[in-house]
Amino acid sequence: MKINTIVVSDADESNSMLEKVLSSSDYKIVFNDSSLQSLLKQAFVVPPELIIINIEKADLSLIEQLKLINQQFPLPVVVFAKDDREEAIEQFIDAGVSAYVVDGLSEQRIIPILKTAVTRFRQYQGIKKELKELKASLDDRKIIDRAKGILMQQRSCTEDEAYKLLRSNAMSQNTRIAVLAKNLVDTADLLTTP
Repeated sequence: MKINTIVVSDADESNSMLEKVLSSSDYKIVFNDSSLQSLLKQAFVVPPELIIINIEKADLSLIEQLKLINQQFPLPVVVFAKDDREEAIEQFIDAGVSAYVVDGLSEQRIIPILKTAVTRFRQYQGIKKELKELKASLDDRKIIDRAKGILMQQRSCTEDEAYKLLRSNAMSQNTRIAVLAKNLVDTADLLTTP
């Protein structure tokens, strides 16, 4: 299965090498230009899955454009550059770049670098998703604990009894316990607010 790939290169010679290497691989070039700005104006029928950027030197507008892309639809991004300044590397990584390779554009290295970047990007996205789910779970736990506290106070019951009451009501209303708990806490806050 082909990976829809965007190539942005400001060097004709290395762009030709990229095209040659990618044409005999699993990477299908769906967009090829010398500017990332024109990519932002492009509408794709098939969504891209990887961005390869080949530049001589980093510029701030390119980094800002990558941040925008990363916010709207995160993709693995591989940057081949001659710019080895530490601040440039940090700015690209902060913008969501999966791999920043200095003077590493050679035919033999391209595919392994791309595969590594795509794998690391997927792992990172998995970790981000897991973290988001853990935060949501922790928030749910906090709200459920508050709702149990309200029920324990109002009904003079134990924590276990309060939880069973929440669970049975959530089941009878066909809703999640956290949603019911949030409604209970919001209602209690509303009734106790002067």
